[in-house]
Amino acid sequence: ATFNLAIGDDYRDKQGNTVKRTHWIPIVVHGNSADVARQYLQKGSKICVTGKLVQESWQDQNGNNRTALKVATQSFEMLDSKANNETQQPTKDKEKPDPLSAAAEQDGFDDDIPF
Repeated sequence: ATFNLAIGDDYRDKQGNTVKRTHWIPIVVHGNSADVARQYLQKGSKICVTGKLVQESWQDQNGNNRTALKVATQSFEMLDSKANNETQQPTKDKEKPDPLSAAAEQDGFDDDIPF
């Protein structure tokens, strides 16, 4: 699978205005990782890519030498949480008693101490 990774590079110009700039980095993924990328990645997905920077060289139709950089991916990690993509359902953990209150009830002290 081949896709372009957008990297935002915002900076301030001499007048103090924020200039938004986007760099597009070609990413190449092979094997099982390519299947995972095709299935789960979509426009806007946040990922962390580890790989080698590869420079390709060729001659275009006019005989000019051209080069391009790509990242040959060794691994990638999806950074989007599942909660961002799905509606959260209440969990059973919310039904459990607070462990600090439960510990206070079981502290071994009798509240009816006669002094």
